[in-house]
This record gives sequence, structure tokens and C-alpha cells, in this order.
Amino acid sequence: MERSSQTSGDVYFHAIDGVEEMGRYCIGGYHPVSIGDRLNARYRVVHKLGHGSYSTVWLARDEQLQRLVAVKVCTADASGQESKILSILKSSSNVGHDDSVMSGRDMIPSVLDTFCVHGPHGTHTCLVTECVRCTLDDARRRSWGLPLDLSVARAIAAQFVLAVAYMHRNGYVHGDLHVGNIHLRHLENLDHLSDEELYEEFWEPEYAPVKTFHDKRIPPTVPIAAILPLRFPVRTDQLSLSEARILLADFGESYRPSEEQRLACRTPVHCRPPEDRFEPSEPRSFPSDIWTLACSIWGIIGQQSLFESFMPCEDKTASIQVELLGKLPPEWWARWETRSEYFTEDGEILDDDRHLWTWEFQFETTVQEWRRERGMEIVGLEEKEALYAMLKPMLAYKPTERCSVSDVLKSKWMTEWGMPGYEKLLMREKGLKE
Repeated sequence: MERSSQTSGDVYFHAIDGVEEMGRYCIGGYHPVSIGDRLNARYRVVHKLGHGSYSTVWLARDEQLQRLVAVKVCTADASGQESKILSILKSSSNVGHDDSVMSGRDMIPSVLDTFCVHGPHGTHTCLVTECVRCTLDDARRRSWGLPLDLSVARAIAAQFVLAVAYMHRNGYVHGDLHVGNIHLRHLENLDHLSDEELYEEFWEPEYAPVKTFHDKRIPPTVPIAAILPLRFPVRTDQLSLSEARILLADFGESYRPSEEQRLACRTPVHCRPPEDRFEPSEPRSFPSDIWTLACSIWGIIGQQSLFESFMPCEDKTASIQVELLGKLPPEWWARWETRSEYFTEDGEILDDDRHLWTWEFQFETTVQEWRRERGMEIVGLEEKEALYAMLKPMLAYKPTERCSVSDVLKSKWMTEWGMPGYEKLLMREKGLKE
């Protein structure tokens, strides 16, 4: 698919799958990084790990401590608050539990170092953290959407809830919850591997040529070749329980509602809360995280997020929400200008020749079907009912009517399936260490 982005010179670029928008290599945007660069005269770049809207992330060797780390190089226009927020969260005494592993603090990354680099596009904050394998979304894509083993899914979902609960307890909204921000931790230390051994194990850096529309000249501060991210050989259908430890990632959108207002949510459209569209002038807060948490939990247990569809857009996502959750609140319904393309004024579906996006349809097709076909454990009736009972209050249309993360922690699904699944992981981990 051809997509374009723009730079200050009115140059448009062809999109490259899995790579940041090259048009963001402009004033305020990404900092150009190459393999072999030494950042802060200490961190030698070995490979690329990935990117986000406001950063690129690199695998680097800390030449002082001889260890592999992840270096996140933020865009020049990023808020710069991520390091501060992570430091506050990691040092907080408000854990709500005697054990940081059970409190959720253990799923928050530790910042090992911070520094700034200066380049042609501005000044960029850099965060150094432990090296992780890949995101859960990456692993799912590499396995063609195959689902996790249920024991693994329960453990990951429980950790995800604990991490969000820990943030909320300390007054922070994450602001960008989705499976692409769930990182799988490394089981083994890779520090002993040389660069050559690392490349032999996980592939050498690969490059894709950067191309412009109309063959316009590439500006001098834009890389002439894009570096493709390292492909860790991790598949969701092959992930074992002992490999299911996670870190919550990307705190660039995080904030304290008591200290600042946010009016927009930048999560992918299929898991974006409906108030982002229908109440754009109302400040976001903890309930927005609750909505995206619910969508993500479904995406962990199933093959995709609850409202995800092919080539999603705001209208398509809203129509799925109405089919699953019922008609929008009257004032939101009136603001949805294209509703007549999908529904009658009574909320009845116009196109009755296709399947309906019901809870049962989504559950069967995204949670059960592929597991059943592969002889994997499927979700039992009691667990399904408990899952529905937990998720539906999280997906109340009005933010004020949604449950809190404390309610999620106390739900039957968390207490009887989620937390026992995580505790089983910890016992397995303890056994391996012994």
C-alpha cells in the first residue's frame, strides 16, 4: 500500500512496511541514527528494535558496562516527560502490595540512563532501558495471528492489568494502551554475544531504499536507506508460560490528570475510546485507559482487539461498537453524521446480508475457533461469562459510567483465572531458577 508523508521541502515518501514515516525526519521530528553510531560517547548502535510516533528504538552495546541495552531516541517535539514519569513510578512507595512483582511496579521499565543528542532536527531526549525481545503485536504478526496458549494469555493479561492499576494508583494515565505497547522480556542474558554472534542468531541489519514521489531529491537530513527492525524469532502460538513476562512500554503519552489536561487519545483507531470522537473538548482521564485496557485484554486472549477490522476507520469502528454495545448515547448519536450509512434511526442495521458483530460472533471467531482447530485449550463457559462480566463495565460508553481498574482487579475473571495464571508463571520461573 502506498502511503506518503511530508517534509519541510514538500517531498513525499513511499511508505516502507515496519518503518517510521520518513517524512518525520524534519525539524521537530526523528534524529537520524545509523548502525555503528556512538550515542553519548558510550552506546554503540548494533541494530534497530523498532519505532513509535515519537521515537525510534535501538539495540546498543553499553561500552562502559559491556551490556546490551535499548536506547529510545525521542523526536525533538516529544514531551520529554517520559523519563521523569518512569523514575517517579519506579521509586514510588505507593505500591499497594508488599511485593513489587505483584503490585505491578515490576512491569514498569527501569531507566538506566538519560541524555540528549543534538542533530539537524533539534534536541532529542534519549532513554536507556533493558533490552526486550519484541512487542506482543510483533509476535502475533510473525505467527499470522495465531493465538496464545490460554495459560500464557491469562498471565500476560493479568500483568497488563497490574501495571495499569499501579499507574492509576500513583495518579498517572498511560494514554496509549494496546498490544503494541506490551513488550516481552528476555529470558536469557545476551550480553556475552559479540556483534557477529548476535547477527548470526537474529539476522544482520537489513535496509530498504527510501523513495520519493515524482523522484524528488531526498533532503540531506533524511536517511537514504531505512533500517528494518530486528526480527526476534518469537511466535505467539509457540510462546511458553515461562516466556510470558512483560514490560509495559511507551510512556510518551502518559500524564497526571490532576496536573494537566489532555483532550486527545492517540491509540490506534480500533481501540480508541468513543469520547475521543464524540466529546473532543472534554479532558481525558483514567476511564480512557479503562476502555483501551478492555480492548487490549480481548486482543491478548483472542487474535485481535475487540473492535478491530480490516482497514479500520472512525465510522467502521463506531458501527462495530454500536453492534456490540448498543446504540450510542442520544447526543453522540446525533453528532455521528454518517450513521445513516450503517443504521436506521432506531439503531437497526441496514445491511442484513452480512454477519452481525455480536459478542458471541467475536468470541467464537477470535478467541475459540483457531484454538479448537489446533487442539489447544479453549475458554470454558464459566470463564467466558466471567470475562464478559469484567469487560462490559469497562466498555460503558460514558467515561463516568465505566468501572475503575480496582474493580477490574476484584473481578471474578482476574481472581479466578488471571491472577492464578500469573502466579503459575512466577512459580514456574522460581522452579527454573532453583
